[in-house]
Amino acid sequence: MVRSSVLALLLLFSLQGCSQHHPSGAAGELAYSGPPGKHAAAAGAQARGKYLAYEHSVTVDSPEGGVKPLLDKLVAACQADVTSQCTLLASGVEGGRESRAHIRVRIKKAGVEPLVALAASGGEVASRNTAAEDLESPIRDNAKRLDMLRSYREKLLALEAKAGNNADALIKLSQELATVQSELESATGVEARLMERVNMDLLNISIQSRTQRGFWSPVKRSLGDYGSNLSEGIATAITGTAYMLPWALILFVLGLVVRKVWRKVRKQ
Repeated sequence: MVRSSVLALLLLFSLQGCSQHHPSGAAGELAYSGPPGKHAAAAGAQARGKYLAYEHSVTVDSPEGGVKPLLDKLVAACQADVTSQCTLLASGVEGGRESRAHIRVRIKKAGVEPLVALAASGGEVASRNTAAEDLESPIRDNAKRLDMLRSYREKLLALEAKAGNNADALIKLSQELATVQSELESATGVEARLMERVNMDLLNISIQSRTQRGFWSPVKRSLGDYGSNLSEGIATAITGTAYMLPWALILFVLGLVVRKVWRKVRKQ
Protein backbone atom coordinates (compact mmCIF):
# COMPACT_ATOMS: atom_id res chain seq x y z
CA MET A 1 0.00 0.00 0.00
CA VAL A 2 1.62 3.21 -1.14
CA ARG A 3 -0.09 6.45 -0.26
CA SER A 4 0.87 9.68 -2.00
CA SER A 5 0.19 11.73 1.11
CA VAL A 6 2.60 9.64 3.19
CA LEU A 7 5.30 9.91 0.52
CA ALA A 8 4.84 13.66 0.64
CA LEU A 9 5.27 13.54 4.41
CA LEU A 10 8.52 11.59 4.06
CA LEU A 11 9.82 14.20 1.64
CA LEU A 12 8.76 16.96 4.02
CA PHE A 13 10.53 15.31 6.95
CA SER A 14 13.72 14.85 4.93
CA LEU A 15 13.76 18.53 3.89
CA GLN A 16 13.07 19.82 7.38
CA GLY A 17 15.59 17.51 9.04
CA CYS A 18 13.13 15.94 11.41
CA SER A 19 15.18 12.80 11.33
CA GLN A 20 18.87 12.26 10.66
CA HIS A 21 18.32 8.68 9.46
CA HIS A 22 16.31 7.76 6.43
CA PRO A 23 13.76 4.99 6.97
CA SER A 24 14.58 1.64 5.47
CA GLY A 25 11.70 2.05 3.00
CA ALA A 26 8.77 4.26 2.18
CA ALA A 27 6.21 4.38 4.94
CA GLY A 28 3.45 3.38 2.56
CA GLU A 29 5.21 0.15 1.54
CA LEU A 30 4.02 -3.01 3.20
CA ALA A 31 6.41 -5.41 4.82
CA TYR A 32 7.10 -8.67 2.97
CA SER A 33 8.91 -11.45 4.73
CA GLY A 34 9.94 -13.26 1.58
CA PRO A 35 9.18 -16.84 0.56
CA PRO A 36 8.53 -19.30 3.40
CA GLY A 37 11.24 -21.66 4.46
CA LYS A 38 11.08 -25.43 4.65
CA HIS A 39 9.53 -25.47 8.11
CA ALA A 40 6.83 -23.01 7.06
CA ALA A 41 6.06 -25.06 3.97
CA ALA A 42 5.76 -28.23 6.04
CA ALA A 43 3.45 -26.48 8.49
CA GLY A 44 1.35 -25.23 5.59
CA ALA A 45 1.08 -28.75 4.18
CA GLN A 46 -0.09 -30.11 7.55
CA ALA A 47 -2.64 -27.29 7.88
CA ARG A 48 -4.10 -27.91 4.40
CA GLY A 49 -7.68 -29.06 4.59
CA LYS A 50 -8.42 -27.78 8.09
CA TYR A 51 -10.16 -24.65 6.82
CA LEU A 52 -13.24 -26.49 5.53
CA ALA A 53 -16.71 -25.04 6.04
CA TYR A 54 -19.31 -27.83 6.15
CA GLU A 55 -22.99 -27.58 5.28
CA HIS A 56 -25.37 -30.50 5.85
CA SER A 57 -28.79 -30.97 4.24
CA VAL A 58 -31.23 -33.55 5.62
CA THR A 59 -34.75 -34.40 4.43
CA VAL A 60 -37.05 -36.23 6.85
CA ASP A 61 -40.33 -37.87 5.84
CA SER A 62 -42.70 -37.52 8.78
CA PRO A 63 -46.21 -38.98 9.24
CA GLU A 64 -49.22 -36.76 8.61
CA GLY A 65 -49.78 -34.42 11.49
CA GLY A 66 -46.21 -34.82 12.73
CA VAL A 67 -44.51 -32.10 10.69
CA LYS A 68 -45.26 -29.15 12.95
CA PRO A 69 -44.58 -31.02 16.26
CA LEU A 70 -41.24 -32.25 14.92
CA LEU A 71 -40.27 -28.73 13.87
CA ASP A 72 -41.15 -27.44 17.34
CA LYS A 73 -38.94 -30.13 18.91
CA LEU A 74 -35.99 -29.20 16.69
CA VAL A 75 -36.37 -25.48 17.42
CA ALA A 76 -36.57 -26.14 21.18
CA ALA A 77 -33.55 -28.47 21.06
CA CYS A 78 -31.48 -25.89 19.21
CA GLN A 79 -32.37 -23.13 21.63
CA ALA A 80 -31.50 -25.37 24.59
CA ASP A 81 -28.17 -26.58 23.16
CA VAL A 82 -25.77 -24.14 24.78
CA THR A 83 -22.79 -26.50 24.59
CA SER A 84 -22.83 -26.66 20.78
CA GLN A 85 -23.74 -22.95 20.53
CA CYS A 86 -26.68 -23.73 18.26
CA THR A 87 -28.04 -20.62 16.55
CA LEU A 88 -31.40 -20.65 14.79
CA LEU A 89 -31.03 -18.92 11.42
CA ALA A 90 -34.40 -19.68 9.83
CA SER A 91 -37.48 -21.84 10.30
CA GLY A 92 -40.90 -22.09 8.73
CA VAL A 93 -43.88 -24.36 8.16
CA GLU A 94 -46.43 -24.67 5.35
CA GLY A 95 -49.86 -26.08 6.14
CA GLY A 96 -52.35 -27.78 3.86
CA ARG A 97 -52.82 -31.35 2.72
CA GLU A 98 -49.11 -31.85 2.15
CA SER A 99 -47.59 -29.88 5.01
CA ARG A 100 -43.85 -29.27 5.07
CA ALA A 101 -41.39 -27.42 7.27
CA HIS A 102 -37.75 -26.41 7.31
CA ILE A 103 -35.14 -25.29 9.80
CA ARG A 104 -31.65 -23.87 9.28
CA VAL A 105 -29.15 -23.61 12.14
CA ARG A 106 -25.47 -22.85 12.74
CA ILE A 107 -23.98 -25.31 15.19
CA LYS A 108 -20.67 -26.85 16.26
CA LYS A 109 -19.68 -30.11 14.63
CA ALA A 110 -20.37 -32.09 17.81
CA GLY A 111 -24.00 -30.96 17.85
CA VAL A 112 -24.87 -31.95 14.28
CA GLU A 113 -25.49 -35.66 14.80
CA PRO A 114 -27.70 -35.31 17.92
CA LEU A 115 -29.94 -32.83 16.09
CA VAL A 116 -30.12 -35.08 13.01
CA ALA A 117 -30.95 -38.05 15.26
CA LEU A 118 -33.76 -36.05 16.86
CA ALA A 119 -35.13 -35.24 13.41
CA ALA A 120 -34.90 -38.89 12.36
CA SER A 121 -36.81 -39.98 15.48
CA GLY A 122 -39.87 -38.16 14.15
CA GLY A 123 -39.90 -39.94 10.81
CA GLU A 124 -37.65 -41.47 8.19
CA VAL A 125 -34.54 -39.87 6.71
CA ALA A 126 -35.27 -39.61 2.99
CA SER A 127 -31.97 -38.00 1.98
CA ARG A 128 -28.81 -36.54 3.48
CA ASN A 129 -26.04 -34.57 1.80
CA THR A 130 -22.89 -32.87 3.06
CA ALA A 131 -20.93 -30.22 1.18
CA ALA A 132 -17.61 -28.63 2.17
CA GLU A 133 -16.12 -25.34 1.02
CA ASP A 134 -12.36 -24.83 1.35
CA LEU A 135 -11.75 -21.38 2.86
CA GLU A 136 -7.98 -21.77 3.25
CA SER A 137 -7.15 -19.33 0.46
CA PRO A 138 -9.39 -16.43 1.61
CA ILE A 139 -8.36 -16.95 5.24
CA ARG A 140 -4.64 -16.85 4.42
CA ASP A 141 -5.07 -13.87 2.08
CA ASN A 142 -6.95 -11.96 4.76
CA ALA A 143 -4.29 -12.86 7.35
CA LYS A 144 -1.59 -11.43 5.06
CA ARG A 145 -3.66 -8.29 4.61
CA LEU A 146 -3.99 -7.92 8.37
CA ASP A 147 -0.22 -8.31 8.86
CA MET A 148 0.51 -5.69 6.20
CA LEU A 149 -2.02 -3.25 7.65
CA ARG A 150 -0.58 -3.65 11.15
CA SER A 151 2.95 -3.12 9.82
CA TYR A 152 1.83 -0.04 7.92
CA ARG A 153 0.12 1.35 11.04
CA GLU A 154 3.33 0.90 13.07
CA LYS A 155 5.29 2.86 10.47
CA LEU A 156 2.70 5.64 10.53
CA LEU A 157 2.88 5.81 14.33
CA ALA A 158 6.67 6.04 14.11
CA LEU A 159 6.37 8.92 11.64
CA GLU A 160 3.83 10.61 13.91
CA ALA A 161 6.33 10.50 16.78
CA LYS A 162 8.92 12.21 14.58
CA ALA A 163 6.55 14.90 13.29
CA GLY A 164 6.98 17.02 16.38
CA ASN A 165 5.06 20.29 16.06
CA ASN A 166 4.59 20.10 12.30
CA ALA A 167 0.82 20.66 12.14
CA ASP A 168 0.47 19.87 8.44
CA ALA A 169 2.31 16.58 8.81
CA LEU A 170 0.30 15.63 11.90
CA ILE A 171 -3.00 16.26 10.10
CA LYS A 172 -2.04 14.12 7.14
CA LEU A 173 -0.74 11.35 9.37
CA SER A 174 -3.92 11.38 11.46
CA GLN A 175 -6.04 11.05 8.35
CA GLU A 176 -3.93 8.17 7.09
CA LEU A 177 -4.05 6.44 10.48
CA ALA A 178 -7.84 6.74 10.54
CA THR A 179 -8.06 5.13 7.09
CA VAL A 180 -5.73 2.29 8.09
CA GLN A 181 -7.65 1.72 11.32
CA SER A 182 -10.91 1.46 9.37
CA GLU A 183 -9.38 -1.09 6.99
CA LEU A 184 -8.01 -3.05 9.95
CA GLU A 185 -11.44 -3.25 11.57
CA SER A 186 -12.96 -4.38 8.28
CA ALA A 187 -10.33 -7.09 7.78
CA THR A 188 -10.74 -8.23 11.39
CA GLY A 189 -14.47 -8.60 10.82
CA VAL A 190 -13.84 -10.65 7.67
CA GLU A 191 -11.48 -12.90 9.64
CA ALA A 192 -14.09 -13.44 12.36
CA ARG A 193 -16.78 -14.37 9.83
CA LEU A 194 -14.51 -16.77 7.96
CA MET A 195 -13.40 -18.52 11.12
CA GLU A 196 -17.01 -18.77 12.28
CA ARG A 197 -17.85 -20.62 9.06
CA VAL A 198 -14.93 -22.99 9.71
CA ASN A 199 -15.65 -23.64 13.37
CA MET A 200 -19.43 -23.88 13.00
CA ASP A 201 -21.40 -26.10 10.61
CA LEU A 202 -24.57 -25.16 8.78
CA LEU A 203 -27.42 -27.65 9.11
CA ASN A 204 -30.56 -27.58 6.94
CA ILE A 205 -33.40 -29.93 7.86
CA SER A 206 -36.49 -30.25 5.65
CA ILE A 207 -39.56 -32.08 6.97
CA GLN A 208 -42.25 -33.44 4.67
CA SER A 209 -45.11 -35.97 4.74
CA ARG A 210 -45.03 -37.04 1.12
CA THR A 211 -44.65 -40.84 1.40
CA GLN A 212 -46.02 -41.43 4.90
CA ARG A 213 -49.57 -40.35 4.19
CA GLY A 214 -52.54 -42.45 5.25
CA PHE A 215 -54.27 -44.90 2.88
CA TRP A 216 -57.37 -42.73 2.48
CA SER A 217 -55.51 -39.45 2.05
CA PRO A 218 -55.53 -39.51 -1.78
CA VAL A 219 -59.26 -40.42 -1.75
CA LYS A 220 -60.08 -37.60 0.67
CA ARG A 221 -58.06 -35.20 -1.46
CA SER A 222 -59.92 -36.26 -4.61
CA LEU A 223 -63.30 -35.85 -2.91
CA GLY A 224 -62.28 -32.47 -1.58
CA ASP A 225 -61.21 -31.38 -5.06
CA TYR A 226 -64.32 -32.78 -6.76
CA GLY A 227 -66.26 -29.51 -6.72
CA SER A 228 -63.39 -27.42 -8.03
CA ASN A 229 -62.52 -30.04 -10.66
CA LEU A 230 -66.16 -30.13 -11.83
CA SER A 231 -66.28 -26.35 -12.16
CA GLU A 232 -62.98 -26.40 -14.03
CA GLY A 233 -64.36 -29.04 -16.39
CA ILE A 234 -67.51 -26.98 -17.10
CA ALA A 235 -65.39 -23.89 -17.70
CA THR A 236 -63.17 -25.84 -20.10
CA ALA A 237 -66.23 -27.14 -21.97
CA ILE A 238 -67.66 -23.63 -22.34
CA THR A 239 -64.34 -22.35 -23.58
CA GLY A 240 -64.12 -25.23 -26.07
CA THR A 241 -67.63 -24.43 -27.35
CA ALA A 242 -66.58 -20.84 -27.96
CA TYR A 243 -63.69 -22.08 -30.10
CA MET A 244 -65.77 -24.72 -31.94
CA LEU A 245 -68.79 -22.55 -32.84
CA PRO A 246 -67.10 -20.47 -35.59
CA TRP A 247 -65.64 -23.61 -37.13
CA ALA A 248 -69.07 -25.30 -37.05
CA LEU A 249 -70.58 -22.39 -38.96
CA ILE A 250 -67.78 -22.46 -41.54
CA LEU A 251 -68.16 -26.22 -42.02
CA PHE A 252 -71.95 -25.85 -42.37
CA VAL A 253 -71.66 -23.24 -45.11
CA LEU A 254 -68.94 -25.26 -46.82
CA GLY A 255 -71.22 -28.32 -46.72
CA LEU A 256 -74.06 -26.43 -48.37
CA VAL A 257 -71.78 -25.26 -51.17
CA VAL A 258 -70.42 -28.76 -51.77
CA ARG A 259 -73.95 -30.18 -51.81
CA LYS A 260 -75.10 -27.62 -54.37
CA VAL A 261 -72.11 -28.27 -56.59
CA TRP A 262 -72.68 -32.02 -56.34
CA ARG A 263 -76.31 -31.70 -57.42
CA LYS A 264 -75.31 -29.68 -60.50
CA VAL A 265 -72.76 -32.31 -61.43
CA ARG A 266 -75.31 -35.11 -61.14
CA LYS A 267 -77.84 -33.27 -63.34
CA GLN A 268 -75.28 -32.92 -66.08
